[in-house]
Amino acid sequence: MKAVIMAGGKGSRLRPLTCTLPKPMMPVMNKPMMFYTIELLKKYGITDIAVTLQYLPKIVEDYFGEGEELGVNLTYFEEHLPLGTAGGVRNATDFLDETFVVISGDALTDYDLKKALDFHKEKKGMCTMLLTRVEDPLEFGVCTLNGDNRVIRYLEKPGWGEVFSDTVNTGIYIMEPEIFDLYPEDTFFDYSRDLFPLMLEKDLPLYGFTAQGYWSDIGDLTQYRQAHMDILQGKIDIPLEGRKMAEDIWVGEHTRIDPQAEVKGPIFIGNNCTIEKNAVLEEYNVIGDNNIIEEGASLKRSILWNHNYVGSQAELRGTIIGSQCVVKSKATLLEGSVVADHCSLGVNSTLEPDVKLWPRKNVEDNSTLHTSLVWSEGAGPRYFGLSGIWGIPNVEITPEFVVKLAEAYGTALEPGAEIAISSDRDSFAQVLKRAFCAGLLSTGINTVDIGTATAPVNRYAVKVLSVQGGAHICLVEEEDFKIMIEFLDEYGINAPRSWERKIENTLQQEEFRRVNFKKMGELKYLPQLADAYVERIVRTVQADLLRRKYYRLVIDYDFDNLSSQVMPLLEKLGCQVISLTRRDEPAPYYFKGGASGGQSGSGEEGSYPLQALADSVVRSNADLGASIERNGERITLITEKGEILSNEIKTALNVMVALSSSQQKKIGVPVSAPSVIEKLAEKYQGEVVRTRVSPRAVMEVARDNYFQLHFDALYSLVLLLDHLARQNIKLSQAVEEIPSFSMYNLSLPARRSEVGRIMGSLMEESKDHKVETIDGIKIFHQKGWTLIIPDANEPAFNIISESSSPEEAEKLASHYAERIKELQAEGGNL
Repeated sequence: MKAVIMAGGKGSRLRPLTCTLPKPMMPVMNKPMMFYTIELLKKYGITDIAVTLQYLPKIVEDYFGEGEELGVNLTYFEEHLPLGTAGGVRNATDFLDETFVVISGDALTDYDLKKALDFHKEKKGMCTMLLTRVEDPLEFGVCTLNGDNRVIRYLEKPGWGEVFSDTVNTGIYIMEPEIFDLYPEDTFFDYSRDLFPLMLEKDLPLYGFTAQGYWSDIGDLTQYRQAHMDILQGKIDIPLEGRKMAEDIWVGEHTRIDPQAEVKGPIFIGNNCTIEKNAVLEEYNVIGDNNIIEEGASLKRSILWNHNYVGSQAELRGTIIGSQCVVKSKATLLEGSVVADHCSLGVNSTLEPDVKLWPRKNVEDNSTLHTSLVWSEGAGPRYFGLSGIWGIPNVEITPEFVVKLAEAYGTALEPGAEIAISSDRDSFAQVLKRAFCAGLLSTGINTVDIGTATAPVNRYAVKVLSVQGGAHICLVEEEDFKIMIEFLDEYGINAPRSWERKIENTLQQEEFRRVNFKKMGELKYLPQLADAYVERIVRTVQADLLRRKYYRLVIDYDFDNLSSQVMPLLEKLGCQVISLTRRDEPAPYYFKGGASGGQSGSGEEGSYPLQALADSVVRSNADLGASIERNGERITLITEKGEILSNEIKTALNVMVALSSSQQKKIGVPVSAPSVIEKLAEKYQGEVVRTRVSPRAVMEVARDNYFQLHFDALYSLVLLLDHLARQNIKLSQAVEEIPSFSMYNLSLPARRSEVGRIMGSLMEESKDHKVETIDGIKIFHQKGWTLIIPDANEPAFNIISESSSPEEAEKLASHYAERIKELQAEGGNL
């Protein structure tokens, strides 16, 4: 006994999932539909199988091969022109030299084929079609049988006025080879529209066998969803992979489910998945292989194929997601939505019910999609944000992506150029560093690996080694863990936008420079740069004076990344350090609350670890406290009285400290910094240069220096200690020198497409005020100023106000926030 599987279907009603996949390869419970067809045939001893192909045939052939892994023999017959269901089978005439079964590769059934074959043999017909009864016969071929089960009437896809039976054709047939005598050659020929009407016309023996069991013609997305629910409810007898962990919960191999995750059956989870704590997976979810479900995500009645990422707090409600998709944190996908392969949904984005994404589409942060997205609009992706490239580890930022990124970087440089590269101690960051080195070397770029370091050490290395640029890779955390890759120019400051554009264009076009293998770049290893960095900082201050002061400090820092710098540096300066090291938390402690001396707010509480640090400073009778983030760029200061200083106060202190010393008499500050900075510059006879808010703009003012004061936590801390020692004052006294001010800042979500329109409207409405446009729009009032600036990393507006009191600063910021919301409403709600 032989069989032929019809596997040429395009699955038009299953779009967009079938844009890149033939219908028989659509996964059902993590296996292609055709897999179950083969298993059914094998169950009844049918192992010699022909497969007819037309749409994306190689995908089917590559997956199943010759069938040896399934214990069958597969022979493929490809249609180069559409020949119809019967015409396609005619290609296998020579193969089908005995009684054979014709079955669709995209239907799901557990019919007893032995009973059907026994019936066929008994009736000795030319063809037996397997039948079933349905409530809605409009999408099927309807037939009527006589008392001998011979088909006497047949009509394909009738209208309601034409329906004469609820018995329909399932697309499964048992045939004799003589039937091919009825087929025309090289002509479109369909079973339902051509062959069966012809057999009835010629009064040839066409029989119908009404089968018992489950059958589903998965013709559209509704039936596709329903088939999964039917399987989970046990309505069909098919094998399921994985182990049954609990009542109706199937889990594949090497899948890790956090004990604090909530999983309810019936549910299926494939191999190598990760379900993080507080994730909620309710009934009737089907999750394929290699999926990551982050903390707090919630899934209901959803189907995920393979290699997907679902971010924290995301909500999936009755959606279908293809393969290799990224659903970022707080995204919402509502019932009936469909996401095809290689799509990305931004933070806090929403897909409304029944909205579909075609392959390789991106939905930006904070946006709501009301209609399906078939064609992309606008330019290609922009990879760079305010500080390099950020992305989800091993999801958006993968080793293969980093190799290409490095090749693009190397292509933008002259052959033979030299680059300093480093990473923090995170194991994945170190993997990426090796990948980055490989990409650079392949384009003829010499590479100096300075080992495990921080961004400030890399900046210093670029200067002292006189190389043409640098790259630093590290792990950071905001709401979720992210990988950050910073690019530096020959001055050790963040790369200019012109470099970024070159890298982006080369990356998108994949026009990488390939050098002869004998001219590959050379790799050097210089891990001693961190020691030299520490020594250079010591030489910039009055070390003997600091040693005599014997400052007591409470320092909170990441031990793995900063221990080789923090303790050696402070010990060389005679400091007594009470160390609150963090070994297991790669996240910095951020403070977003009020300030001492000046007042700043964002409507958020300060973080508890900082308050604990402040308490420790007071209990220890320390001179000050500091929390240094893991990349060594940012620092939060605490006075000896336990006051946690805001970023604005810290910026003012940096200006005071720098201008009062011999280190520099010109310093850059962003346009968002408080106005009192000009007063400090006047007092210390220095120059302040207002810049854009980008780190590069601020750094450019001091690009010839070895250290960047605003972006080097250890340097700024040591310079502050030097200032306190020279002035013989406490930190709280230094803060008192700063004139009082009040600031308030907030952020509003936005769509990228509306930013230009709204900024233009605000500019027009402010023509009666003094306005600065160094970066964004800075509008001056009698009681202060407000800066409105689009966020470089996220689709959002940042609103920053300064005034004489906290209440007035908040009032100014809130006024413009409300106006932006009104302008957004005029252009369509988010």
